[in-house]
Amino acid sequence: MTNQLHQLNINYVPVEDRLMLRMNTNSGDEFRVWFTRRFCGLLLEVVTKEIDKHGGIPTLASTSETKKMFKQGAMEKPYEAEKTTNYPLGEAGFLAAKINYKSTEEGTLMLEILPEKGKGINLNLNKTLLFMFYNLLNQGCSQSGWNLTEDSAAGQNVH
Repeated sequence: MTNQLHQLNINYVPVEDRLMLRMNTNSGDEFRVWFTRRFCGLLLEVVTKEIDKHGGIPTLASTSETKKMFKQGAMEKPYEAEKTTNYPLGEAGFLAAKINYKSTEEGTLMLEILPEKGKGINLNLNKTLLFMFYNLLNQGCSQSGWNLTEDSAAGQNVH
C-alpha cells in the first residue's frame, strides 16, 4: 500500500469467527485482511513487544500526538466505507498467514501482513499509530471472546 492511510477499522465477524481489518486511503482504495485467532495472537505479541520498547501503554497513551488524535475523535469516528472506489487486493480481502516486521531507528514499526501466496499490505506505524492499532486489535479480540487479551492497562481508559 503506497497511498496515504485515511482510516483503520478492526471488527469481529461472528459468522466467520475472524477479525476483519479494513483500511482505506485518501485516494479511495480499501484493503481488507482477515485475521484468525492464531494470527491475532501472533500479531498482539509483535505489537505488544514494540509498545514495551517505547515505555509501555501508559507512555504511548500520554504523548501529545496521541492525546491530539483522541481529541479529534480518532476512536469514535465511524469507518467511511462509502468513500471506497477500489479494492486493490480484492473486495473479499485475504486471509493473513505471515507477519514480517522490523523497527526503524526512529521508532516506527514496519509491519508486513501477507497471505499464504500473493501480495499483502505494509503498515508503517509510528508510536501514536502503533498505540491506536493496538487498541483497535485489542477491542476486536475482546469482541471475539477468544481470551487473547489481558485485563491490564490495555483495557483501561487512558484518554
